[in-house]
Amino acid sequence: MPDRPAVNDWLPAHQDHLLYTLAHVDESIDRTCKVIYDYVKADPLRLGGRIREGREDVILSSIAPIPQSVPRDAANAINELRNALEHALSSEVEHLLGRSLDAGEAKAIEMPIPKGLSDLAEWFKHKRRRTLTVLHADGTLGKRIAELQPPFGTDQDARHPLRVLAEHSNLSKHRKPAEYALRLGRIVPDFDVDGLEASVYPDDMPMMAGDVLASVPEGTYVPMDIWPYVGIRRPHTGKWVVLSHELRMLEVWVRTVALPTLIAGTSDVEPIPPHLDISTAYETQLDALSSAQSVPAAERLGLRLAGSVLREQLPYFFKLALPNTPPAAVDHFVGNLSDTRALEILHRFTNISRGRGEKSAVAYLRRLFQTGN
Repeated sequence: MPDRPAVNDWLPAHQDHLLYTLAHVDESIDRTCKVIYDYVKADPLRLGGRIREGREDVILSSIAPIPQSVPRDAANAINELRNALEHALSSEVEHLLGRSLDAGEAKAIEMPIPKGLSDLAEWFKHKRRRTLTVLHADGTLGKRIAELQPPFGTDQDARHPLRVLAEHSNLSKHRKPAEYALRLGRIVPDFDVDGLEASVYPDDMPMMAGDVLASVPEGTYVPMDIWPYVGIRRPHTGKWVVLSHELRMLEVWVRTVALPTLIAGTSDVEPIPPHLDISTAYETQLDALSSAQSVPAAERLGLRLAGSVLREQLPYFFKLALPNTPPAAVDHFVGNLSDTRALEILHRFTNISRGRGEKSAVAYLRRLFQTGN
């Protein structure tokens, strides 16, 4: 099977701007994710208790407000993703025509997101677009535009990335800021307890002060972890979803599916890398590509979250393997591990333990501490 074309093989010079727009999107998502990470890590929930009818309830007394940079940076990322589609389409039309668009033609160039096939057909019949042969429905670019449309008339339509992107951007650009709130992810007790009742929120409800998060029989003691997340409400369905997941889904789809399909006619190409320092000027596309990184911001948040948890767990395993080593030395060693490295170590430790036994896994940690390898 042939290798997928590299970015510099399918991304033409007239579409270089996408490298930098997508990098700006990544920066906005990264800022959003960093603030969310710090906010959740600081424990925004204030809890109280109540005894009634033979049960003890865990009550949500208050919620620390979400920093206002979160909705604004997230909206910036979403709107820039929409812009990337529009700019790519406009650049492709001009390239295929071999000339610049006049003012009237330029206003008619937009990525259609109709509600059905008849609406899409009407979009192609627009008097300004009809004069642009490259935008005819049966032309190459017209077919690519149609390929990216949601599956009209199905239950997947509302969940399609193009529909979700359009609804979010239309709301934030033309009507009002999106709705953001803290949502309950899950409640994890330290051990099973008979009679424990943990709250489950409907898709259309955020957490609110006064909510009962969990309930146990009176006199029962059970420590538990409560994991909240920052959610965004989809305007067209009312459903709350994890904000960082929503941003990642939209960014990945635009970067790896929509843009390659519009420009190259296929998504089976090497995707444009998301992470690039655009405070630096680059002489050529190749210079920019050689400096770019392939891990998107929302995925880096996942690594940070996992790395934070692992750095809390790893000292325990290292201290078992190194009983004569000062605990401070172990803490210093683990604290200096990157998120990726911490994940690699725990993954390998687990595999060795399963495959060769606990003694071999402990020996691996001892050697790692002493040699770094």
